[in-house]
Amino acid sequence: MRNRTYHRLLTVFLTIALVFAMAGSFSAMADRKSDLEAQLEQLEKQEAAIKKNLASANSDLSSSQYRKNQLDAQIDNVTSQIELLDGRLGAINGNIAQADASIKKAEEDIAAKEAAIKDTHDKLGQRLSTIAKSGNMSAFQRLMNTENYTDYLLKAKAASCIAKRDQQTMDELEAALEDIQANKADLEKKKEALAADKAEVQALKGQSDSKKRQLDTLYAAAQTEVRNLQNTVSGYSAELKKKQQEIAAADAAIEALIKNTGTSGKYNSKMMYWPVPTVRNVSSVYGPRWGGMHKGIDISEGKIPIYGENIVAAADGTVIAVNKTSRWGYGWSAGYGYCLIIDHGEDSKGRIVSTMYAHCSKVFVSVGQKVTGGKTVVAQAGNTGDVTGPHLHFEVRLDGKQTNPLNTYVHPNVN
Repeated sequence: MRNRTYHRLLTVFLTIALVFAMAGSFSAMADRKSDLEAQLEQLEKQEAAIKKNLASANSDLSSSQYRKNQLDAQIDNVTSQIELLDGRLGAINGNIAQADASIKKAEEDIAAKEAAIKDTHDKLGQRLSTIAKSGNMSAFQRLMNTENYTDYLLKAKAASCIAKRDQQTMDELEAALEDIQANKADLEKKKEALAADKAEVQALKGQSDSKKRQLDTLYAAAQTEVRNLQNTVSGYSAELKKKQQEIAAADAAIEALIKNTGTSGKYNSKMMYWPVPTVRNVSSVYGPRWGGMHKGIDISEGKIPIYGENIVAAADGTVIAVNKTSRWGYGWSAGYGYCLIIDHGEDSKGRIVSTMYAHCSKVFVSVGQKVTGGKTVVAQAGNTGDVTGPHLHFEVRLDGKQTNPLNTYVHPNVN
């Protein structure tokens, strides 16, 4: 009886302990899952930020060049306005100078006419005075003197004729003087109107000059911005060229490695397994890209984030090269980060078929290890090496040279 009771109590105690242990295990699993989700969320945020920055960087230079071109067009337009106003000012200044010369000439003519009138008037007075003073008698005495009466009449007639002729000359001079004065008045009015036009054009030119100075300042800033961006792009281009050279050297080293390693197997010529079973999205295909040649396919973010997803061997074979010690890579793996190469044997044409898996976060296999297509997990996807975000760079090589993997060797919808 006691034994049965003891066994029952022991069973209950063990059951309770097991329940608590399982609860603790589930709690730990939940915690790990929560941590993983947080890490993935953080990685997705980082990726979004990187993509945003890249998009902004790609558009900066073109936007700055566009702004510079628009400012250049505005400066050309304002410069044309200034040239037009300068031409108008030149014409107005020429007209004012001409008016000044005409006014000066009129003033000289007026002075000459006034001097001529005065001279004629003075000479008339002198002649009349001379006639009147000829002889010793007064005009009344000469009038009363019968002997001198004829002489008086002759002298009076002479004085009258002289006076009429000189008066006519003075009348003509005074009429000419009035015409010159009227012309001078007209010229002065025209000069005043020209001066008003000049002041208006000078005000417009002052505004245009101010606008051009502002545009020149903006244009200089835009030039500096474009030049800095061009230097940045030039730096990126130089860096990209250097990396492309390193990758080209690495490709040559991979080709030599594959050829030198040789193979003892036979490739079964069947369609290869898709290397990331959970992710089918291809973000970059085999072919021209960014001014160069992309010699593989990039498998990246789809509905399922690719970082940390399992990578399987695309076909049966033997691992012939591995890099899992340097995130950047060195020698044959430069730029590819954590990566590996699998030899799949010779195809029906005697070509060595191999596959490469690059930018992994982890590599699980070692050189010489046999792998099974579609089953052996060789690595996990990541973002090591020269990348802008997590993805798997997958290559198929024939005798060490890359070939297009899609349709001939693998297909996203075929395993």
